[in-house]
Amino acid sequence: PTEIYTLSLHDALPISLDLRERGSTGDVSREEPLHPLDIVLMLYDGMVEFLVRAIKAINDGAMTEKSRSLSRVIAIIEGLYGSIDAEAGGQVAGNLGELYCFLMKEVSIVDLTSDVERLRRALDIIITLRDAWREVGVSRES
Repeated sequence: PTEIYTLSLHDALPISLDLRERGSTGDVSREEPLHPLDIVLMLYDGMVEFLVRAIKAINDGAMTEKSRSLSRVIAIIEGLYGSIDAEAGGQVAGNLGELYCFLMKEVSIVDLTSDVERLRRALDIIITLRDAWREVGVSRES
């Protein structure tokens, strides 16, 4: 079965997530589905991990690993961008969409130039966004 959740950042930024129950194809099944906010946080944590790997790869001269890590970051950003509900989220959703486009551009440029400082700036933005989502989670639990 397919479940569609809408997650709102302070009720201003709806994000729709399509969660499909995984079968016996090797994917992990859960008795209790994850809350959409938990999934968003996991995606942000994944981006941070892959960006750190990319920085290390650049410093080590491992260009294949750099490109692999940056490709994963771009894929996650594309997924988050695609989940924005611009109609329900209004200006906030539009701003987040623009930020995701900016981040995709920056990460793509780093894949071509190996500019570690540019990548660190993108990492800082992603960490700031992740921390904002975490605050939403804290207020949800209160």
